[in-house]
Amino acid sequence: MKKYISIFCSVFSMLLAVFFTANTLQTQQQERIAQLQILNRIALDLPHINLANAFLSHSGNEDDIKQYIVQLNQQLAVINLVEVIAIDGIANKAIDEGMTTIELVAPSRNIAVVFSPAHQYSAAFFIVVLLFAALASVSIVALVRIRDIKMNKLSAVVSQNNSEQAEQVVSVIRIDLNNKTLGLNTNNELAVALANKPLCFYLALIEFCVAHPNVTLNQNKDLPDELIELANKYFYRLTQLGHTIRKRPNFSNSLEKTLSEIRAALDELLIENPELKDIYYPPKAHGEGSRSRLHSYGLSNIKSVDIEVIGK
Repeated sequence: MKKYISIFCSVFSMLLAVFFTANTLQTQQQERIAQLQILNRIALDLPHINLANAFLSHSGNEDDIKQYIVQLNQQLAVINLVEVIAIDGIANKAIDEGMTTIELVAPSRNIAVVFSPAHQYSAAFFIVVLLFAALASVSIVALVRIRDIKMNKLSAVVSQNNSEQAEQVVSVIRIDLNNKTLGLNTNNELAVALANKPLCFYLALIEFCVAHPNVTLNQNKDLPDELIELANKYFYRLTQLGHTIRKRPNFSNSLEKTLSEIRAALDELLIENPELKDIYYPPKAHGEGSRSRLHSYGLSNIKSVDIEVIGK
């Protein structure tokens, strides 16, 4: 609330200052123009003004001069900018320090003309200006308030989205060689056991497909040597961890059985996350004969960030 009160006071003060400064400058300019016009009028009327003239030994008539000033001011009342107070030292009102004196250059001498500003601000004018400034200030404060509300809502939404994104953890499969299980990084209690051969082959298949994302692996063709070497590497790792002392399996034999065991373990693991099968599930062949020859069980969508291996 203090913020908006401060904005209101600042805008209100600024509007008043700008208005009165601009109005004062404009009024001064208009007064100067009016004074020059009046001097021109007095210069034209000089032959008819009964002014004292030492050169002509004429004493003049003070009453006539005052009457001329009254008549001149009555004509100037329409302009309502300046008022003539004295001509050549003859005044119909007291002369103050704030009045303006201008010398009218006549053929035989200079004539001093004293002007007083006739324009005055009325109480009604002040009230209107104050109301306008207050209304404009309130409008600006309201706009600032509306902007702050929108910014706060937007900030809250962004903060909430950031919190949700920070709290959201991407599910990836975690393979633990220490206990030969498949799990998810988002569920530490879930673990699906897998035998040595399918476990080693699946790890080799993942690593091979990450390195060769566009490779085609067909069951009717021999396994790539690199894939077999990777499978053997993981089998030797299981041996080092003390899981098996049996002879190394032949990964080229019973490939369909090995893939079926892998798929069965993934079916159990991803029962609540079926959308992850597109990444981890070795595709099955659909149809027989020539169509099966085109089938690839490679993991075309998997990346290195999609897998965690413990005990590697």
